[in-house]
Amino acid sequence: MKLRIYLADLTHTGLGTATEAFPLNIGLVASYCLKNFKNDVEIKLFKFPEDLKKSIDEKKPHLLGCSNYSWNCNLSYHFANYVKSIDKSIVTVFGGTNYPYDIYNQKLFHKKRPNLDIHTFYEGEKSFSKIVETMLSNIGNVKKIFEKPIPGCQFLNKEGQLICGEKLQRIKLLNEIPSPYVSGLLDKFFYDKLSILVETARGCPFKCNFCNAGDAYYNKVNQFSNEYVEDEFTYIAKKSNKHDVRHVTLADNNFGMIPRDAKTAELIYSLKQKYNWPKSVTVWTGKNSKERVIDATKLLGDTINISMSVQSMDPKVLEKISRSNIKLDHYKAIAKELSNQGRPEHAEVIIPLPGETFETHVKGLSELIDTDISRVEVHTLQMLHGTPYADDKKYLEKYGYQYKSRLVPLDFGKYNNDYVFDYELAGVATKSFSFKDYIESRKLTLIINLCFNGYTFNPIKKYILSNDLRRSDWIKYIYKNMDKFDASINDIFESFVSESKSELWDSEEELINNYSNEQNYQKLVKGEAGGNVTYKHMAWIFAEKSQILIDDICEFSKKFIKSSAKITDSIDDEMNEIKKYIKCITSDSFKFTNSLEVNKKFKFKYDILSWLKTGDKIKLKDFYNKDSLIINFEYDQDQLDVKRDAINRYGNNMSGTVKLIQRVGGIHRFHRKAAII
Repeated sequence: MKLRIYLADLTHTGLGTATEAFPLNIGLVASYCLKNFKNDVEIKLFKFPEDLKKSIDEKKPHLLGCSNYSWNCNLSYHFANYVKSIDKSIVTVFGGTNYPYDIYNQKLFHKKRPNLDIHTFYEGEKSFSKIVETMLSNIGNVKKIFEKPIPGCQFLNKEGQLICGEKLQRIKLLNEIPSPYVSGLLDKFFYDKLSILVETARGCPFKCNFCNAGDAYYNKVNQFSNEYVEDEFTYIAKKSNKHDVRHVTLADNNFGMIPRDAKTAELIYSLKQKYNWPKSVTVWTGKNSKERVIDATKLLGDTINISMSVQSMDPKVLEKISRSNIKLDHYKAIAKELSNQGRPEHAEVIIPLPGETFETHVKGLSELIDTDISRVEVHTLQMLHGTPYADDKKYLEKYGYQYKSRLVPLDFGKYNNDYVFDYELAGVATKSFSFKDYIESRKLTLIINLCFNGYTFNPIKKYILSNDLRRSDWIKYIYKNMDKFDASINDIFESFVSESKSELWDSEEELINNYSNEQNYQKLVKGEAGGNVTYKHMAWIFAEKSQILIDDICEFSKKFIKSSAKITDSIDDEMNEIKKYIKCITSDSFKFTNSLEVNKKFKFKYDILSWLKTGDKIKLKDFYNKDSLIINFEYDQDQLDVKRDAINRYGNNMSGTVKLIQRVGGIHRFHRKAAII
């Protein structure tokens, strides 16, 4: 008899597909297991809860293995409960990053989940195979499995003691794991609305204390070979072209830092030319060695977004989190070079980190905005297992951390008539950063997202610079005048502040009790609650109030320039032309119907397109054209294809629009392209 194994990397489906990545993790685990026990096991892979339940009901497994992340831990445990209700002898296994690194918290994790038998520790392929090996040696006698420690695994014995197997060494030669793509294991997922997930290397040399990849176990970077990567990517490209799959995410921690990453970029570029895949790439680029990252990824142009993450710009904060950034002058030079190449790049900041104050936070954001960075993203601190923020109470007390439970965006559903919610712990205050500071930071972040990030208001950003003013002062001016926006937008701002507070709960129990009320649950289903609050309100404004927003931002910008004594006779005329241009490029950005007017032509008094290509200090007045000129604003075929794919993948509703903005690299990808006729 073969050992029947079900492996699940589940996504919630309460409102569409919450996590649409291919289940690469369980594919790799299954592939390694089949290599070792091909004739003794049969393995089925699952992404969707409905499919897993159907298979369990039709034919129960001997072993159910589920991934464990902050976005699906409770969903995975729901199915652990479910199989145990059918047959107590079914062995349940978890593996993933949502697991503590210290003995005390590991034991608590298991005690809270009595129907979880085993949790793997660190890399999963070897440890899972050790479980399978133990089960195959004890067919028909499940109790014997738990008589001895299992390498790479932990479980509670019948006395409630945590039994820890020896720590397994990492797989150094990653080619030992057969590709789950090339073997066909993941073929069935090309038919679903999922995005490709791949990895070319594992490990991270950095020791940032807010990230569980900073553990010493992961410090050495191991690689799949060039041949392995080429075979896998080529297989994926052919399949993706056939099934109209357009996006890929690289799971590498620091892409571009390894010398061979340039070859991978060349491979991706060649596959795009041959198979029209991928259309877009999500990747986390190296934290240092930025020149190498830029060179390695140059071929991919604006297909890839370079990460210029800093987390904080304050040296004292960086020291506390075991991180160092490149010098600001160097950072500016790199951002400038990327901007000159027309390549998007973004900075990431986390709040509240130890020792950060609202003043140092704003100062850091200002420094970033005044570089040539195209986007600044501010994230709330997630209290992750494997870091002191989740597992070290003394560390939390030292910095006075306050944290709340909040639903991971869209991670909810009703399965077997049970409500299931996955949540995260979010840091919202410290001794030096109050909850009021947290809310103000959120408001400032919303303004940055609306006005600075992406390319929508690039003409105004350039106009600010041409008047010898700082863009950071412009952003802060708008932030301080948020209450002066049009009433319809102010209502959305008020909703944003309200939801930034109401999404937070004092405990997991409060969160679950609230959303388990059917009336409140329906708010999740309708997209009224439970999503990404910042992106939801940004999408709301752009989708429904974009013309009013443009009017307001242009008016604030004129007042900002005039308040700085940078008044010229032509400012009103020039700003009106800029406003007209921005309205033209954003026309129908969120219209997805087949009746979309592809080309729109308008007259302009200024050659704005030529002006936008000049240096920061060049004045728009020098591009006045007394005879006027006609600019055509159009959507090209790639944009129309992306729009079609987006509506098929995410749905034509507000939650779909939010995911669309997050996944395709920003709102600007839905702007019309301008060309002088």
